[in-house]
Amino acid sequence: MEKISPLRASLKAFEQFKAQRAQKRQENTGIGTTNPFGLTFKGTVVQMDVFESQASKAEKASESSNRNDAFKKAGKLAASAWVATKSKFNSLKQSAISFGNRIKENTINAWDKLSKTEINFTGLFKDSVSNLQKRPVSELETMFKDELQTV
Repeated sequence: MEKISPLRASLKAFEQFKAQRAQKRQENTGIGTTNPFGLTFKGTVVQMDVFESQASKAEKASESSNRNDAFKKAGKLAASAWVATKSKFNSLKQSAISFGNRIKENTINAWDKLSKTEINFTGLFKDSVSNLQKRPVSELETMFKDELQTV
């Protein structure tokens, strides 16, 4: 028995696919013979003539000679476009307003936090290393305990 490698098996499957596709193409060539331009749509040949003749256009024009229908359709389309555009602008306006309100609230909150924050530089330089070395250990111990309680 002969061993079949994956490459040989995939090549055989590809050849079968290729043969089936060629057969389908041959079957489809007889169908589209009435189409003078050979138009295809998503791989299938168009079965009928897609171009309208002048006679059919004249018939349609005589049947729908009422221009009011055309104006009504155009008016509906314009009204629909206007409503869609207006709603889009309203949604953009609302999102811009909500964004502005969020910025305003965040700024007010930051300002309140900054106004309540107290920064004190008075004790920063009085406790230098040279000043602390001159103090007794018991005093340094109480200062250290006080600082630990505040943390």
